[in-house]
Amino acid sequence: MTASSTTAGHPLRTRLLALCQLLVSMVCIQFGSSIAKAILPVFGAFGVMGLRICLAALILVPLFRSWRFLSAHVLRLVLPYGLAMTGMNLSFYLALQHIPLSTTVTLEFIGPLVVAFLGSRRLSDIGWILLTILGLALVLNPATATNKTDFVGVGFALMAALCWGLYILFGQRVAGKVPGAHACALGMACGGAVVFLPCFVPALVTGFSAPAMLGMGILVALCSSALPYSLEMLAMQNLSTRDIGILSSLEPVCATIAGAVILHETPSPLQLCGILCVVVASAGIILTPSKPKQKAAPAWDMPELPN
Repeated sequence: MTASSTTAGHPLRTRLLALCQLLVSMVCIQFGSSIAKAILPVFGAFGVMGLRICLAALILVPLFRSWRFLSAHVLRLVLPYGLAMTGMNLSFYLALQHIPLSTTVTLEFIGPLVVAFLGSRRLSDIGWILLTILGLALVLNPATATNKTDFVGVGFALMAALCWGLYILFGQRVAGKVPGAHACALGMACGGAVVFLPCFVPALVTGFSAPAMLGMGILVALCSSALPYSLEMLAMQNLSTRDIGILSSLEPVCATIAGAVILHETPSPLQLCGILCVVVASAGIILTPSKPKQKAAPAWDMPELPN
């Protein structure tokens, strides 16, 4: 049974609650990203990534009791998934050191858009990809930017997009074999095991001399991983994959608002148009009708896509 078939029987009130849960999770992720950018000068990208991955794993594994699913076979599935997640987060934070949050999230969205396009056989998707290219041109064009475009940051954001694409592909291997909540938790644990000594421990030592900054690091782990993943798992029980995809396309808008309100990063009007082009293209790929394909894994078994 798929998520879309189960959502039909849910009352409107339940679906609205699920929509609110998903929207809150998106706001939490971008709020966490804004906090992360504020503490990057203290911990660096490697330190912030280490704090987020390791602390989130320490929260999520006990919360979901994911050790019950751990085996050699499951470990082989979730290890590349967790490493892609870790690489995505590291590249994301490296990009944030150079370019605004809204630009980083918009560029990072290229990853899932390319995966969706490569998995499609619809001519209409070519139009959506062209719209994406137009949006990226407006976002990156130096003539439309309020500040000089830093192409080092653009490179890191594109690396994050690549890792996000790999994350989705590895996640598809996990889907149906490990429930989504446990895949996320175990993936975090695998990534945390890799970065524990080189990234988490030095950040923790730094945090002991700056407790307020360490507290913000804990908040990043809560807002960027633990809380949104928990809310998404609840929402996915009452929403179809299509609903989730449409709402997820609003991520760049949430990032723009968070960047403007918290970090005082205001994009130019043309950059805003570019961000909206990417949002519309993402929603368009999801909304365009397609031919029925092979039955997919249940939506709640699909690992989520973190920022």
